Amino acid sequence: METRRLEMYVSLVDAQSFRTAAEQLFISQPALSQQIIRLESDLGIQLLDRSTRPFTVTAAGREFYIRCRAVLDQIRDLEGLLNEMHRGDMGRVRLAMAVSLVYGHLPSVVKDYRTTSPRVDLPITYANTAQIIDELDGGRQDVAVLYTHYQQKGFENRELFREPYLVAVPDDHPLAAQSEVAVADLRNEQIITIPRHAAPENHDALIVACMKAGFSPRGPIAAGSYHDHIGMVSAGSGVCFLPRSLTAMRMPNVVYRPLVEPTIEAVVSLCWHPDRVTPVITKFIDHVTAAYRRPADPMRPWLPAYQDLLAERGSEPGTADWHGWPAPQPGPLRLTTDPGSPDDPTDDPDDAAPGGTDATTEREEHSA
Repeated sequence: METRRLEMYVSLVDAQSFRTAAEQLFISQPALSQQIIRLESDLGIQLLDRSTRPFTVTAAGREFYIRCRAVLDQIRDLEGLLNEMHRGDMGRVRLAMAVSLVYGHLPSVVKDYRTTSPRVDLPITYANTAQIIDELDGGRQDVAVLYTHYQQKGFENRELFREPYLVAVPDDHPLAAQSEVAVADLRNEQIITIPRHAAPENHDALIVACMKAGFSPRGPIAAGSYHDHIGMVSAGSGVCFLPRSLTAMRMPNVVYRPLVEPTIEAVVSLCWHPDRVTPVITKFIDHVTAAYRRPADPMRPWLPAYQDLLAERGSEPGTADWHGWPAPQPGPLRLTTDPGSPDDPTDDPDDAAPGGTDATTEREEHSA
């Protein structure tokens, strides 16, 4: 039975006229009559009484009409549902993210997506990088946001942002008295590090920086998240590196200091398997990517959480000094990856920091 014939029958009963129904369906009146006769033949029942003018609908025809309308309504709903899924407006995206990323800009990006795509089911799993990679490999997650580039087994990556590492030290440690810490200053320290398999790129960058400073890091290798590392620092087990956005997390007995000579950046990337992508997953990936590529975005995902914390402490951005590194200055931030390039911010007297220091230059030095 063709749905087209059901539509013709419903239109005919609604119009109560073969001529009117045929005009609405853009077919000839004889063609409509033939289609209704074939429908009756397929069903084995008489739908219309043609002995009267105009025709009348039989009892069976009335029941069939009611059910036809319900079937056609369900088909339209199904078509609309499939169109939504094809556009990526409906479906399911299983997202996994490193626990530490809750302190950055990503939660706001996910919230915006939920607002613009209310018909998408978006369960979120928070875990450490090793656990997320295991679930991603096993097909139990669709998309992951990781503190590394995961380039195994055909997975695709899209870098979202980079942020500098800081060092967390006990508040009674001699290094806590310094405004910044050079990598060489950590030569004799117990450095808590992550296993290489958890974040190879970030792990190697930290190890190479230590080796260039003339030593190999020694200390415990902790497989947990950065939260666990900071907890170990609080307990006096050593010092640890952590991305700057995590300085929004307060921990007893711990202070954070900028890491210099050299500065080291943590890479945060979006990861998925192309063979498992659906339209809704593609749309989510594009949404997250666009959120970190907008011109208005200062490309500093730690800034919202940092400003919120300053507000809680009653401090104004640009006036407070938090854990030894300057607060962001008011006004737009301009970043450059190549000091001295034509895109470098120019000196502006309005951007001068207290004491005559150029605020733009100072911010570049701490975000290099």
